[in-house]
This record gives sequence, structure tokens and C-alpha cells, in this order.
Amino acid sequence: MQSGRVAIIDIGSNSIRLVVYARANRAPLPVFNEKVLCGLARELDVTGRLYAPGVEMALANIERFAVLARNMKVTRLDLLATAAVRDAADGTDFVQRIETLTGIPTRIISGEEEARLSGMGVMCGIPTVDGVMGDLGGGSLELVGLSGSELGPSTTLPIGPLRLLTAGRDPRRAVEQAIAGVGWLERFRGRTFYPVGGAWRAFARLHMEKTDYPLHIIHQYAIAADQARELAHIIANQSLKSLEKTAGVSKRRLESLPLAALALECLLVALKPKQIVFSAFGLREGYFFSQLPDAEKARHPLIAFAEDEGASWRRFALSPVEIFNWLTPIFAGESTSERILRLAACHLSDIAWDDHPDYRAIMAYERVLQLPAPGMDHRQRATLALTMAWRYDSSIKDRALATALTITDGDAQRFARRLGTSLRLAYNLSGGAPGLLSQIALRRSEKVIELLVPAALRNQLGDVTGRRLAAVASAFDLRHDVVFV
Repeated sequence: MQSGRVAIIDIGSNSIRLVVYARANRAPLPVFNEKVLCGLARELDVTGRLYAPGVEMALANIERFAVLARNMKVTRLDLLATAAVRDAADGTDFVQRIETLTGIPTRIISGEEEARLSGMGVMCGIPTVDGVMGDLGGGSLELVGLSGSELGPSTTLPIGPLRLLTAGRDPRRAVEQAIAGVGWLERFRGRTFYPVGGAWRAFARLHMEKTDYPLHIIHQYAIAADQARELAHIIANQSLKSLEKTAGVSKRRLESLPLAALALECLLVALKPKQIVFSAFGLREGYFFSQLPDAEKARHPLIAFAEDEGASWRRFALSPVEIFNWLTPIFAGESTSERILRLAACHLSDIAWDDHPDYRAIMAYERVLQLPAPGMDHRQRATLALTMAWRYDSSIKDRALATALTITDGDAQRFARRLGTSLRLAYNLSGGAPGLLSQIALRRSEKVIELLVPAALRNQLGDVTGRRLAAVASAFDLRHDVVFV
């Protein structure tokens, strides 16, 4: 994988999509993302060939996408084709026409590889996984077992919504029979199910609308399995006319959504998961991830994002790692998740320096809440956003933070307040200059948080330092003291 922008054209069974990523790193950041619905798999099970009108639409848009990518000066452009192209009798001819138009060979992904890459995509965006990933495209459903950083057994099933629409058979029976034939699914019962694909993302949006969920970010949106199954059953049995009146349903997804809901319902019956967690990362991100060097793959996705993006937001030479190390003594006993959030917060802690002082806290809060960053669930995302609010303002009103306060609990809110006020103290003491924090120590005991200052640095404490230290101690429910040593 080369440096600079990289791009992928994903030629799926229903849609063709161009995604251009800012750089080849552990946290894929799209700078351009466009799709067109061509329906290549429509009538595939009837004719054995790609849908003719869709082919011409696809070719025109693939040629346009290739030109766009080159104009964006990408250093690498990959074309990937999936179920419809590999299963169609004229798939090879279609690929040859693409190469004639673009000058770039198209890679036809096998069913086994499609499942593997989609599973890697989920692992790319969610560092700790345990369960089954399902990637529902227009032409097929890929299933793969996931455990930690390991890919388990995988299967590809020809039950995508576009194929079910024209297969001339009962869709429910077809889906149930296909899933029943996957013997290894039984070993993964009771874990988490990770849905991937546009139709299931539409299902997630619909659930958000129905429950009035305050944060419309699909990635790592979690639903209790019984709630998901109940809604899936309702949608699977609704008419298109009824769905048209439902808020949150895209007209482009009206035809496929009931069948996608049917597939989800059947999978939930078979898997009996404790919850479902949606992933915005799939095959494209899995392919992207597979091309990275091992050292880059080993980075935590949230930390990679915070390091790389945070570098462009910083105004001072003070290292985020210096801040992190300075704060470590008062965060003894933190969980692994909290430690990761604390390091990410140190990298993002100067995110709003160039906003108006009266709005820095709310701008930092909203920016972090909506970051296109992987590697954190919604509770962690909200915790990090609250941290940034406290970093810039110790008196911000709760109503401005309503979304994050709804998603988090008391433990997360206390952690955010402690970390945010601590970051505020670090910037006050150091003035953003490196080297000074390492000479002044923080110490926490059962009753007090102390600032240990060498006598020679007495004059380095500003008028505000006492108030900043008091805010930190208050967040920990402790007294504060300055000790000259």
C-alpha cells in the first residue's frame, strides 16, 4: 500500500460505489464516497446473466469513477467485483469491457474471499469482536465467525434481496433452508451478530427513527436482539405501500428492505445472539486493511485516527504522550477502555483552539461526538465528547450535552469530567510547551490530589492554576493541595 490517497471501486450486485481514502492507515478516512444503484443481480437467477440495463449504467459510472479517482491524484485504484459478476455467465465479458474503458483490471472476488474480507472489515472498525458477521449484498449473504482478531469459518449464500425478488420461490423458505445448511453457526449461538451492508444499515436507521435515538451514526450502533427481531418481523411482513409512509425509509431501499429484514429475522432465530452491533465497515475496508503493513494493522483504530488527525489540529509542540504520562498517576486503576479513551483524548485535546472562546467547548463536544472515527462504541464516543466539553469549559450547561448524557451512564460521565478537567490543568500549567510537565508531578491519595512543584518553579504557577487544580480534585471527590518540594 502506497502513501497518499487510495481508492476502491466496489462493483456489487446492487450498487457500484467509489470510495477515496485520505491515506493508507489503520483508520480508513473517506474523502469521497459516491454510489449508484444499478441492480446487476436483478433477474440473475432467471436469465443467468447480468441485468442488461444495469450493465450499461454500471459501465458508464465505472468509467466516470475511474476518471474522478485519477483527477484526485490517487496513488492506487482497485476495482473489485462480487457475487453478481462472479455468478453471471457474462461476468467475464463485463469485466473485459471495464478494463477496455478504464485500463485497469477488475478483480473478481470469490464467495469465500468476500466473506473473509467483509469479516476483516468488521475487525478493522471494531477491535474486539466475538460472534458472527453477516454481509448482505444484493446477490448474496456472506457469513463468517469472528473471535478477537481471528477469522473463523465462513459461508456465502445466494440469497441477496435482488435474487430473492426474481427467484420464483418463497423467500422465507429459501432463506431458512440456506441458513439451516450452515452447520458451524450453532457454535456461535448466544454471541453478537454484526450486520453489514446497505439494506441492513437502512434497517438500523429505521430503528433509530422509531426509538428516537439521538445519535445517527450507524457504526457500532447496538440493539438488543429481541428488539431487532421484533422490528425485523414487522418490516418483513409489511407491504411496500405501508413502508412508503414510514419515516426513515429511503425510497431506494423500499424494494429490498422487507427481504433484508426477513434475512435478519431468520438469522436471529438461528443465532439467538445477545445483541446486534452494526458495522459501517465491510468488504472495502477489509480489502483496504488486508493491504496494510503488519505494523500498521497492529495499531488501535481509534488511536490511529486520533494520532493522525490530531496532529493537524495541534497548535503547540507539547506532545500528547507527555500529557498522557503526566496524568497517569491520578488515573491508576482505570480500565483498558478508559486508558484508550484517555490516550485518544490527549491527541484530540487541542481540537477547538481556533474556535471562538465562547463556543470552544460545544464545538469540541460536537466535533468529537460526530467524528468519522472507528474503534469506539457509542458510549465511548459520547464519553470522549463529554471529555472535550470539560476540557474547554467547567460550567457548560447540561442541555447542550443532552445527546451524550442520554447515551452514557454515571461512571462514564464521572470519567469524562475527571479527564476533561485534568487536560485543562495540563494546558494551563505547560502553556503548550514541552518539558515543563515532567518537572511538576501529580499525586493522588485516598483523600487529596496534590500538585508537587519544585521550589525553583514556584513562579510557574499562574493565578488560574489553583482553580484548575480544584476542579480536578472536585471531579475526583477529593481535596486538593499544592506542595513545594
